[in-house]
Amino acid sequence: MMKSTTKNNYKNLFVIFFWLVVWQLISMIFKEEILFVSPFKVFMTTFENLKEYEFYKSIFSTLYKILIGFSFGTVIGIVFAIISYNFKVFKELIYIPMLAIKSIPVVSFIVLLLFFVDSKNLSIYISFIMVLPIIYLNVYKGLYNVDRNLLNMAVIYRVNNKKKIKYIYIDAVKPFLESAMTISIGLAFKSGIAAEVIGLPKFGIGTMIYNSKVYLDTANLFSYTIVAVVLSFICEKLILKLLRRFVF
Repeated sequence: MMKSTTKNNYKNLFVIFFWLVVWQLISMIFKEEILFVSPFKVFMTTFENLKEYEFYKSIFSTLYKILIGFSFGTVIGIVFAIISYNFKVFKELIYIPMLAIKSIPVVSFIVLLLFFVDSKNLSIYISFIMVLPIIYLNVYKGLYNVDRNLLNMAVIYRVNNKKKIKYIYIDAVKPFLESAMTISIGLAFKSGIAAEVIGLPKFGIGTMIYNSKVYLDTANLFSYTIVAVVLSFICEKLILKLLRRFVF
C-alpha cells in the first residue's frame, strides 16, 4: 500500500515537472513576457505577492463569498431534491427552471444581477446560481434510483426512518452527491471569479485578474489564476473529506 502511494507521488511529480518544462519551452519560443511568461517568473511574482497584505485580503474575500454561495446552493439543492422526490407536483414545477439555469451562460446572469445587487456581493449570488441545479439534479437522480426492493424490505422488517435514511437513501445518493460536489466546487470558483472580473469589487481575485489585464501584467495574470486553481483544488478535497467523515 505504502509502495503504491509512493509510486503515485513520484508519477504525479513527474507529470507536474513535464508540464513545467513544456510551459518553459513555450515561453522561450514567444520570448516576450507580455505574451507568455515563464513559470520561474510566475513563481517569483507569486512569492512577491505573498508579502502583500492586500493579496491575502483579496484571496479571503473571494474564498469567503464563493463558499457562502456554494454552501447555500448545496443545501437548497438538496432540500429541493428531497421535496421533488416526495411531491411530484413540485418536481414538475421546478424541473424546467433548473434546466434553464444550468443552460444559460453565466455572463447573462452576471450582467442581469448587476442591476439588482451590489457588485461586491455578486460572486455570492453567481456561485449559488451555478451550484444549485447541479446539486439538485444529481441528488434527485440518486433518490430516484433508490432500490425499491430495499424500501419494501425496510417496511416488512419495520426499519425506522433514521436507519432507512442512513443505510438506504444516503448510500444511494452518495456517489451522485460526491460527483455533483466535485463539479460544482470548480464551477463555483470559475463563475464567482468571472463575476468579480465584471463586477470589480474592491477586493477579490477577479479584480486582481482584471487589473493585470489592464496593465498587461501577464506574470500576475498567471499568478492569480494559479492561486484560484489551487484554492479550488484545496476546497474540493477538504469539502469531500468532511462530507465522507461526517455524512457518509
